[in-house]
Formats: sequence, structure tokens, C-alpha cells
Amino acid sequence: ELAMDGVAYIQKQFYKDFPRHEKEEEYGFVTQSNFKPTQISCTPGSLNQLPPECVVQGDARITPFYDCKQVVAKVNSYVAELNADPTLLHDPETHGPDSKYCLPDEVVEGKEGGRKGSFEMKWIGSGENGVACKLDSKGYHAILEATEAVLGSVKPYSIGGSLPLIRDLQNEGFDVQISGYGISSRYHADNEAADLKMLRNATKIISTVISIMER
Repeated sequence: ELAMDGVAYIQKQFYKDFPRHEKEEEYGFVTQSNFKPTQISCTPGSLNQLPPECVVQGDARITPFYDCKQVVAKVNSYVAELNADPTLLHDPETHGPDSKYCLPDEVVEGKEGGRKGSFEMKWIGSGENGVACKLDSKGYHAILEATEAVLGSVKPYSIGGSLPLIRDLQNEGFDVQISGYGISSRYHADNEAADLKMLRNATKIISTVISIMER
């Protein structure tokens, strides 16, 4: 219960501080920045035992209009708030009046204030800022024109995630554009694949882009 309530509290604060950005509509982002638990594990034991420890792992996808360092700092502050006062999570209507995360009357050797639940936040990495391609660049319009010429239509869209070094190149002044020609429903899956017809069309699109850029 402590882990689930803690994650819910962190998510609630996250979405207050990082709401849908106005530019996400312009870029056609399918979703806004998000913070999601994806895996959970507990200390093994009997079903009638409360586990002493629970580990929740997850994933945060931040749109390019927020800075990852700011996100990390904010999430760490949410965890600090909970560790300072676990009673923020007390909800007798949901868990019953005897479900508490702070027991001041229990004596714990070496600690003052009794026994209380606590959280520890670990980041797998520092994270990478996303990329918002320039919508007014020659390269962007060349890709649009080439894609429509080969496929008959084109509909740009944006998703969360990052590609190493891409944002760094953009920061150095390069006109960075991103396009993919695999099967999107299989991205990052064990059966990730591409269709030969898609790859042939990709070759045509890229060659057409080159022609447009050389006009």
C-alpha cells in the first residue's frame, strides 16, 4: 500500500508541475510528458505477511519543451516530502483506519520518532532531453514533399522518447529531422522488423529529398 500510494502521490505532483505544453499540439504529440510505473517486486513471503520492502520501477517520457534536469529535481523533491511526512499518504477511507505509514509510539533502536515508512529514489541515468525538429526548415519541408510524392500522403506526428546525440547536434546548429520506415507497432519488440516494400519506399523518399535539397 505504501508503494502504491507513494507512486500515486508522485504522479499527481508530476502532472501538476509538467502539464500538457501548448507546443505539443503544434507538433502533434500523441501524449504529453508522463511518469509511469511499469514493474513491481516485493520481498518474498507468505500472503498474510506485509513485505518489508517493495521496489517499483518505471519510465518517464518528457517532451522536448521541459528539461530533464528540472524533472529529476522535482521528482526528488516529491520523495523528500514523503520521507519528511509519510502521513501525507494516510487515507483511512481507502485502506481503513488502522493502515498507517507512521507509528510514533513504536520504539526503534537508534531512531527518534518511532517507526515510519520511507522512500528511496534511484535514477538509472541522467536522462536525455527530447528533440523538437524545426518546422520551418528547408529539410523538414523537403521530407514532407518527398514523402507525399512517393506515398501519396504525409502526416507528421511526435512521440515521447529520445535518440542519443540528436539533441546535441541540434544544439550545435544542425537541421535535425527524424523519420522512420519500419513497422511502428513492433518498435522495441522482440520481433522488431521492417517490410521490404517499406524499405524500397524509404530509398525513394531519401533520394527524392536529396533532389529537392539540390534544387
